[in-house]
Amino acid sequence: MGKELSGKVAIITGGANGIGRGTAELYVEEGANVVIADLDEDRGSSLSATLGPATRFKRTDVAKREDVQALVDFAVAEFGG
Repeated sequence: MGKELSGKVAIITGGANGIGRGTAELYVEEGANVVIADLDEDRGSSLSATLGPATRFKRTDVAKREDVQALVDFAVAEFGG
């Protein structure tokens, strides 16, 4: 694979498991910086540690407006935007 997402920042909700996890893995492989957002702190933190410095984990409940705003603020603070 190439590095088609180099220099990009992605927020992936539900990123600790299933399709979200697969998407996070692919985006990192393609060069993106990724914020993994999920309620599952153990799996999200573990995945971020496994994928390395291009990722961060932020516990987020997307049903809560304040959590979503905090997620976006976190992504900008960590990776710019």
